[in-house]
Formats: sequence, structure tokens, C-alpha cells
Amino acid sequence: MNVSTFIAKRYLFSKKSRNIINVISLISFFGILLSAASLIIILSAFNGIQYYVEDMYGRHAADLYIDPVNGKKITADHHVFSFLSTSEKIATFHKQIEETALLKFNKQWETAKIIGTDSALFHTQNWEGDMAQGIAALYFKKIPSILLGYGLQYKLQVETNHNFMTEISLYAISNNKKLSIQNKSLLNKHNLILNGVYSINPDFDESTAIIAYQTANAFFNYNNGASSILVYTKNNNEVNKLKDEINAKFPTVKASTHEEKNKLIYAANDAEKWMVMAVLILVLLLSSFTITSAITMLIIDKKKDIFTLTSLGCQKNTIRAIFFKEGLFISLLGSFSGLILGVIICLLQMKFEFIKLNDAALDYWPILIKISDLLLLLIILSSVGFLSSYIPGRLLMKRIVN
Repeated sequence: MNVSTFIAKRYLFSKKSRNIINVISLISFFGILLSAASLIIILSAFNGIQYYVEDMYGRHAADLYIDPVNGKKITADHHVFSFLSTSEKIATFHKQIEETALLKFNKQWETAKIIGTDSALFHTQNWEGDMAQGIAALYFKKIPSILLGYGLQYKLQVETNHNFMTEISLYAISNNKKLSIQNKSLLNKHNLILNGVYSINPDFDESTAIIAYQTANAFFNYNNGASSILVYTKNNNEVNKLKDEINAKFPTVKASTHEEKNKLIYAANDAEKWMVMAVLILVLLLSSFTITSAITMLIIDKKKDIFTLTSLGCQKNTIRAIFFKEGLFISLLGSFSGLILGVIICLLQMKFEFIKLNDAALDYWPILIKISDLLLLLIILSSVGFLSSYIPGRLLMKRIVN
């Protein structure tokens, strides 16, 4: 241990000294500790919410979505289907139909987005895990069926204890006329068996119903076309290359990833996270000023010691290092202690779920600790500690030593 480190520790941990400087140093320590703990807790909480939201909106996500640039239909003879069938990068692809229609149960009418999906895709997406009631099936004994979102079920006033053997009437506009409840005579009708109710996320549940692709194809007159094509690749690293290739070869369709189709959701989550982090870093910077104050007061208080050390032959750099290291000790001890405390609190929340969420899809606040966040915070905390310790030692020592 060199001289500057030894003296810095003596100044910091001396039991005989209990003056105002020690009080300020203690305040500095706890300020850094609480700031560091708050940073990791808030970031982990945002990570948990972000993971939950991304899971909700991306649970059934494909690697790529191919949509028409103009209109709402990709015809069955489009060359993109031949390309998808022969591409070695693609594991499988599926046609999907999305149309707006009216649903009727008893006297209740509701507008809904109808998604027609084929059986292979339906089972690939594992809808069984999302069923709140009933069964995950697109047919009932070969009779076309329908699955309702939880919110849509509530709007249609379908009883929750229903045996799911009732009929839901599906109405769609014909002859490109304007859709209206008052113009029921313009609507084509198809009766479907209600097989079950699913719950994924509030937006999806309140507006969407699922039927078989074959049912949607016949009812909406798609002639084996699709509203969109869901593509699953063999290698996730090839997704962007495949997307660019499709967009370059077929200008009448557009390929995009799930993140690109829902970029507003992901951008909002990231923006909220970094805005909160910016505020907490500002609080951290304010806390670090107490370190600067403590070191400044310590330098003034230790004028006699500085004179003695100078007389004994200590270099200016050695004396500066004493006060710099003391500030660094306060900062690093506070930072590491705060991060450890924050991680412990996060782990306790993950284990015992003691922070509850009322009237939310989740019963508790989700937490996700990322190593990258810990490393980032260590860099930020160390940088702030370095600057707050370096400034007083560099500027004030020039006057005192001289």
C-alpha cells in the first residue's frame, strides 16, 4: 500500500475524527448509495415491464411479415409465393387474412378485426397457452369455429360460464359498400361455433377474433390470396438479409420485422426508460457535489498536514492523490454498496412479489436484471466519482501547496 492510499484511508476511517467533514462524507456516501440503488431498481423495473410488453405483443410474432404496398390483398398468383417456396433461408411461411367485420351475439353487435389463420400456423403459435376459457381449435367437429378475445367476449356479453357451443354470427360487407350496422341488408352472413376465449393483451383482446384461413378465404372472397404472409426463417441472423432481398425483388409488397411493425411500442418503452434514467443520473450528479464539498473542506482542514507532508518531501502529485483517493473511496463504496442493495431488492421482488399491481394484467411488478445495465451503471458511477474527486484536488491544491 502506497503512502497516498494509506493516508486517504486514515482520513476516511479515522475513529477519532467526528467533525462536520465526516458528516458530509457520510451524507455523500448515502447519497451515492441511494442513487445507485435507485438506478438499478428503476432500470430493472423498466426492463421487466418492457419484457412483459414485448412478450404480449410478440408472443405470436413471425420473423417477417409481407404486406401489400397498395390495396389490402396479395393475390394467389403473386411471384413472391414462388420465391418463398424455393428460398433455402425460409423454414416455413403461412398466408393470413385480416378483415374488418361485424360480430353478433343475441342482440349485441360489435365491429372486430377478423384474423384468418391456417391450422399449421395456429398450432405453431401455441394458442393453447393463451386460452382463458374453452379450447384452442378452429373447427368443432369439422364445423367452422371462432375464438374471441377476452374484451370482445365482454362487449358481446357472452356469458363466461357458457358451454361454448353457441353460434356467433359473422357479417361482412359486400360489393365494396360502406360498412354500417343500419345497412344490414348489404352484409353477407356466416354462423360460427364459439370454441373459446383467449387473453393476450388488452388491445388485441378487445378488437380481434380468430377463425380458420379456409373460412376467411371463402367468406371474404380472397381466392386463396392473403392480407399478409408470415415468414419463419431457418436462421434468425438471415432475417434482415431476407427482408432486403424480398423488398428489392418485389416492389409491390413490403417485408418488415415484428419490431418494425410495432416500432411505436418499442420506441415508447425505450424513451421512457432512458428519460427516467436521465433524471436519476441528474440526481446522482447532485449527490456527487457533496463529495466535492467534503473533499474541499477536508483539504482546507488539513492545511497543517499538507505543510508537514510537503516539508517531509512529499510531491504535489502524492498530496493530490491523497484527497483524490478519499473522494474515490467514498464514491466507489457508495456505488458498489448501492448496486448490491439494488440487486438484493430486485431479487427479493422477483422471489416474493411484494410490490403488487392493482387492476392490471399482472398481479405484481415484473423485474429483469441485465448485466449490461450493471456494467453501464458502474461506468457512469465511476466516471461521476472520478470527476467529483478530481476537481477539488486539482484546483484547490494549487493554491494551498503553493
